Amino acid sequence: MALLGRPLLLVPKSLRYISPLTCRLHIYAPCASPTGVKTKITYPSKATVTPIFRNAPLFAERTALRDCHGFYTYMGLFLSSRQLANQITELLKGKEQERVAFLCPNDASYVITQWACWMSGQIVIPLSPLHPEASLQYFITDSDASLLLTTNEFAPKLEGIAQSSGRRLLVIDDALRTLAMKPEIKVDPSQVDYIQPSGPVTDDINAGLEDDFYADSSAMIIYTSGTTSNPKGVVLSYRNLEAQVQSLVEAWNITSKDNVLHTLPLHHIHGIVNGMMCPLTVGGRCTMLPQFSSSKVWAQLLAIRMKAADRVNVFMGVPTSYVKLIEEYELIFSNNEKMREYIQKILSEKIRLMTSGSAPLPTPIFERWEKLSGHRLLERFGMSEVGMALSNPLNPSSDRRPGFVGTPLPGTKVRIVRTEKGEQNPNEVKEEVLCEGDQNGTKVLVNDGEPTIGQLHVKGPNVFEGYWRKPETTAKEFAADNWFKTGDTAQFVDGSYKILGRTSVDILKTGGYKVSAVEVETALLGHPDIIDCSVVGLPDATWGQKVAAVVVTRPGAEILLSQVREWSRDKLPPYAIPTVLRVLDKIPRNNLGKVNKVNMVKEVFPVSDSKPLKK
Repeated sequence: MALLGRPLLLVPKSLRYISPLTCRLHIYAPCASPTGVKTKITYPSKATVTPIFRNAPLFAERTALRDCHGFYTYMGLFLSSRQLANQITELLKGKEQERVAFLCPNDASYVITQWACWMSGQIVIPLSPLHPEASLQYFITDSDASLLLTTNEFAPKLEGIAQSSGRRLLVIDDALRTLAMKPEIKVDPSQVDYIQPSGPVTDDINAGLEDDFYADSSAMIIYTSGTTSNPKGVVLSYRNLEAQVQSLVEAWNITSKDNVLHTLPLHHIHGIVNGMMCPLTVGGRCTMLPQFSSSKVWAQLLAIRMKAADRVNVFMGVPTSYVKLIEEYELIFSNNEKMREYIQKILSEKIRLMTSGSAPLPTPIFERWEKLSGHRLLERFGMSEVGMALSNPLNPSSDRRPGFVGTPLPGTKVRIVRTEKGEQNPNEVKEEVLCEGDQNGTKVLVNDGEPTIGQLHVKGPNVFEGYWRKPETTAKEFAADNWFKTGDTAQFVDGSYKILGRTSVDILKTGGYKVSAVEVETALLGHPDIIDCSVVGLPDATWGQKVAAVVVTRPGAEILLSQVREWSRDKLPPYAIPTVLRVLDKIPRNNLGKVNKVNMVKEVFPVSDSKPLKK
């Protein structure tokens, strides 16, 4: 593809350069506070939605991103995105709201592609190189993508699909990314003119469509992980994404001073919104690794062979991330007392925030990480359909309890609903709202002596538009009063919410009791010989379901069901103690640490024993 010329980012007084692009370029000084005070972005009206790329010129030559290739400025990313946007618009003949499926590595090319598609007014479908060809084919076909976009590295993964489906494939080369890199220009600051912005970005540096378009259009389709059913396309609008970002920026005090270490997959909300869009919205930095590597993450956290200005201060991970980091710590550092003290000092003083999400965090991991790092991990709850909905408090001295996900985030409402079938008519469903809350607090509405446990519902501007081309499925997932039914069972206790698991696979019914698979898993992970586990329900003619544990033991250890049951007697109620045990070398998890329990039951227990079980 032809690349247009680039305007310089710094303009010495002795030189004025007019871009070959048909616009005049003003040079903006970084408007973000050098002290890291939260950046205030003012929008013209409440109805206006500002897509993330519109903020980039406000931060001009500030460093936005560092990847395995180098450093990138906000203006560099903006201009490369605009060039690619022109190409996309041309290929799609000026159409808007077409679907563009893109497959990019975790580097600047991802940001450039995302911004370019939005500048062109398209709906992005981010793909993952970890997906097998069949999954890529499904996402592309189901979304009816008009254009496929990738880099030279991943072109072979999409060429066959493009050819067989008759879709256009645009391959961008490294030149587009390279041109966005931070220029090595040595200029005396006294000889540089800066134009201070007096308000929103002007037409002098412009990209994208009219404001009205972004206020009422779809931005992205994210496919669910498919752990309980076939993946569905979650349609998120620009307004949804803005609400999700601003909620976290406020709750977690994300500022221009933050440098987020990013190791997450970029086809899920966690990596896209939390890890990448939040810092890039407020003029912060994103340090992006190609993939998670425990040794490389430790090097970043400890700033080994790194300038102080490039040090990260925020890390967002999944439980598996912390498991791997602890394993590396135990292997390399645990026997060196001075190193242990040094690590705790660095992490507790230099890292501002460490979060965990996308899967339940086992209590032993929470406690071990606190001991070695000084950080009580901030757990939160979110999903593709709503972004983040619940979060523990930012203040680490506040009540962060393992297994709890805190309270509603700004702008979000949640409630817990008890659902019961009618006594006379099983098809009749009775719903009772047990509690309802927002960022200002939760009010318990039913005090009947029973625990406040039920299905979690969410409402707010963060909640998605619907499932792509599935109106009936969408309608089923919303209550009559427009609350989204998450499909998770939650409990409100002592002022905080706790996720007990997916209602369909994690809430087991045995002998008339309801058992949270997540709580059983948490208990079993406290066993000294168990390093990983997953709990599922197996059909049983007598008890309804049997509690079955699939475990991975530490190297050299052997474990029997009788030992597990005896060990669990003072940690779990009798009806929740596993009655079936399977030992595996590894529990299959996706890249966010989630287990597809439906598949696990089929693969690990191909023929379930339905004989009566003596307890």
